[in-house]
Amino acid sequence: MTRISTIIPVYNGEKYLRECLDSALAQVGVEQEILVVNDGSTDGTAAILDEYAARVRVLTQHNAGHIAARNHGVAEATGQWLAFLDADDLWEPTKLCEQEKLLADDIGMVYTERLNFGDLGDLPARQSESQTLYDGDLFHPLLQTNFITVSSVLLRKDLYRELGGFDPAPTGCEDWDLWLRFAATYGPDRFRVACVREPLTRYRWRSDAMTRNLSLMHHGREIALENALASSRGKREITPSERRQARASICEISAWVARQSGQRGLAFSYAARRFFLTPGLRTLYHWVKTLFP
Repeated sequence: MTRISTIIPVYNGEKYLRECLDSALAQVGVEQEILVVNDGSTDGTAAILDEYAARVRVLTQHNAGHIAARNHGVAEATGQWLAFLDADDLWEPTKLCEQEKLLADDIGMVYTERLNFGDLGDLPARQSESQTLYDGDLFHPLLQTNFITVSSVLLRKDLYRELGGFDPAPTGCEDWDLWLRFAATYGPDRFRVACVREPLTRYRWRSDAMTRNLSLMHHGREIALENALASSRGKREITPSERRQARASICEISAWVARQSGQRGLAFSYAARRFFLTPGLRTLYHWVKTLFP
C-alpha cells in the first residue's frame, strides 16, 4: 500500500478546521499521515490542533503564507505521494483510496472532480458542469484554464521536489503554475495525469476570499501563463493563435471573478482586454455577459 502524506496549511482557520481535519481522518483504505502547518495563527487554531495532536502531526511557523506552509509540510513528509487539503475544504471518505486505484508507473498526478459549496454565485454545484476535466497529457488544455483543484491533487513527492515545489511568485496562482510546470517538464512520454470523475473533493467558495486584491491575482495568472509559454515545450508547440487565446482566457477568468465580487469597473477592464486579444462576435457576447449577467 502506498503511503500518502496529507499537507494541510492553516492560518486563522478555527471556523472550518475541525470539519476539514475530520474529513481527512475519515479516509478509508489507505495508509496516511496528516501534517498540519500552523502558519502563525492568532485565533483559536492552535487550541483546536491540540485536540487532534494524537492523530495528526502539527508543525508551526511564523506567518509566511500558505505557499510557504505547504512547502514546509512537504519538507517534513515521509510519504511517497503528497495530498494537499486547504483548511476550509473537505474530502469524501473514499477520496484517497479511489485515487490510489489509478496509480501506475507512468502516472505522476491524480486529481478528482469537485463539488462547489458556499458562496457560489452563478456557479453550478458540480465542477464538470462548467469546466471540462482532462486526463493524460494536460499541457495544452491547462494553458487555457486551471481545472485542477489543489485540494483534489495526489502528486508524486519526488516529482514535486524535482519541480521545486510551489513558487510564491505567481501570487494566488501557485497551484496552476505547478501543474503547468509539471505538464511542460514531463509531457506525454514520462508521466501522465489521471482524473477520478467522481466529486470526491468539496471546494468551499467564500465571498471574503474573492474580494482580495484582484489585480494581484490577475498578475499571478499572467506570470504562471507566461512562464509556461516561455518553457521549451511552450516555445516549441504553442502557436501564436493559442497564445492569444490563452491570454484572453485569463482575462475572461479575471473578469468573472471581478463581477462576482461586485467590482464592475474592473470586470469591464478585463473583458475589454479579452476583446482586444480575440475580437469577434463570440468574444463580444462574453463581454456583454460579463457586464450584464
